[in-house]
Amino acid sequence: MPDDLKRAGAPARRSFVLPGTGVVLNSDGSAVFRLRANVGAKVIVTIGNNPDKAVTLELQDVNHEGIYETKLENPPFMGPQKLTFRVNDVMLLNTSAPMWYYANTLSNYVEFPDPETDDLIAAREDIPHGAVAHEFYFSKSFGKFVSSVVYTPPGYEKGGDYPVLYFFHEVAENETAWTEASRMNYVLDNLIAEKKCQPFLVVENDCTVRLDYHDFPEEEWFTYYAPLEKFMREDCPQYIASRYRVRDDKWNRAIAGVGLGAVQAGYIGLRNTDVFGSLGVFTAFWPSTDFHSRGIDDPFYNAVRHVSQHPEELKVFYHSEGDEDGHFQGVQAERELITSLGVDKHPGYVFKVYHQTHNWGSYRRSFRDFAPLLFCED
Repeated sequence: MPDDLKRAGAPARRSFVLPGTGVVLNSDGSAVFRLRANVGAKVIVTIGNNPDKAVTLELQDVNHEGIYETKLENPPFMGPQKLTFRVNDVMLLNTSAPMWYYANTLSNYVEFPDPETDDLIAAREDIPHGAVAHEFYFSKSFGKFVSSVVYTPPGYEKGGDYPVLYFFHEVAENETAWTEASRMNYVLDNLIAEKKCQPFLVVENDCTVRLDYHDFPEEEWFTYYAPLEKFMREDCPQYIASRYRVRDDKWNRAIAGVGLGAVQAGYIGLRNTDVFGSLGVFTAFWPSTDFHSRGIDDPFYNAVRHVSQHPEELKVFYHSEGDEDGHFQGVQAERELITSLGVDKHPGYVFKVYHQTHNWGSYRRSFRDFAPLLFCED
């Protein structure tokens, strides 16, 4: 019987896997994976964000009681990695293992040690911590109630006004993504404690534009972005200003996102430099190069060109990608477009490439390097 089940006071035989023990990381670096299934089933788990480098293992029911288990010695992974469990070739979720969204679907995952970010996301006992609140309010732009997760930094309760970063999550996720999955609140607590960035609020919204890009002509994308753009210009900043002590001017407002959220942030931020003074685009691109070559009047392209002609309107333009990301070629093409328009010469433009796939490892590194650039005094 596995040691952790014994410590939990389990009897000699069990017919289920205890909550939280579907994935166990051992002190020697190995990882144990468990799943309950019918006796005689074929159970496998595939580990890894990059399909070309994923590891597939078969789980064994050693005691013939439906508890399948396998151990991965010396895992060749760092940071959060997707897990896919299959029973008799049918993919399913392991309810005893961590779950989050990956590639538009709810998925299991495992968080392997990552020396570069482990300290960054750690919940330290020796520093003050900020607070996370969940707000619900009516949006005229969407005609319905929406929700936002709001991070307030350590010391907020003592008074004073603060800048605000408005953040978009990845496709298929929700407004809790940056606190629940990426631990953004701990990242900022740690950066602020080490005086590496200014204290500021973060507002994350559940307002992904839900449309299938394969079912709608690309020319219609902009129609679907209109309510979101209006929401970010009016509803959300107005509500936050009514509830929190914020500095309500463009130089104290930033907008950023990851994945599809980065597409949203880039589109809205570059088109609304009267509202947002800084921009972060992590691991995603807007297909302006393709649009422009086919004669589509792309507002993103026009906005980039405008910023190139008026660099004083944007203080920070942070652009990042992972070199193993499936979007990497698209991001490179977008960077070539930005360079051709001269935006790369903007004093606040930063482009970084991380040795990562399209995952939280890349997102955390991007946020770590982006946050210190924000709201600094000239």
